[in-house]
Amino acid sequence: MYRFLRFPNFKYKAVTLSYDDGVVFDRKLIGILDKYGLKCTFNLNSELFAKESGGSKLTKDEATELYANSRHEVAIHGAKHLSLAEVSPEAATRDVIVDRENLEKQFGRIVKGMAYANGSYNDSVVATLKACGVKYARTTTATNKFDIPVEWLKMPTTCHHTQDDFMALTDEFLSLKEVGYYWSNSPKLFYLWGHSYEFNDNDNWEIIENFAKKVGNREDIWYCTNGELYDYVMAYNRLEYSVDGKIIKNPTDTALYLAYFGKNILIKANSLCKVE
Repeated sequence: MYRFLRFPNFKYKAVTLSYDDGVVFDRKLIGILDKYGLKCTFNLNSELFAKESGGSKLTKDEATELYANSRHEVAIHGAKHLSLAEVSPEAATRDVIVDRENLEKQFGRIVKGMAYANGSYNDSVVATLKACGVKYARTTTATNKFDIPVEWLKMPTTCHHTQDDFMALTDEFLSLKEVGYYWSNSPKLFYLWGHSYEFNDNDNWEIIENFAKKVGNREDIWYCTNGELYDYVMAYNRLEYSVDGKIIKNPTDTALYLAYFGKNILIKANSLCKVE
């Protein structure tokens, strides 16, 4: 379904990250990501901020200063970090909607993404997220693949940074190229997740530093938050095609880049494109 999709400037590959819990070690993580041009979605528990500075959790004011003044995204992680599939529907609903409302007030933006606390969800929880206006939600499922999500409220990842084959997957991703028959070249996404306190606890910050250095600041990769990825793909999904496929309408406010039957085509926002 994403066969023709290319990321901005016709890039074939994208990288996004998702890190949880709003801890002080996110400061160092953001410093590393910014150094190499990567972007991350930080999933926060709005009722679990520290009351005072000095511990492992950020205070509300510290979180506001850190994330609001960054190029990264904030998203829901449950106001109280509940395992949503293991609590009542009422408790699950409150944990999601209160977190969303709190974060929107705190950061002055619409918050529509999420990561499931403890990876806990089921079909009832997915229905709750829909009712709460959540558009995309990350699971803890690792596919070891580079596919763009299809079920956005059950988003899998490529891997966690503690996987033994993490760097092997990184090298595999970087080696991918558009070759051969155009119909076989679907775009690729590397989706990494974790917690920044793990780097501190295990004294292995070199893991994320090496990853960022290897994949960052490259001309052939689009670096995006989860929300930017979602918005771009949703815009692509709204494209309209004539019967013969030679007229494409982009009804969105987003310029879209396609690899369309062997041709690179830019379709500007709110415009028609005629394919020769």
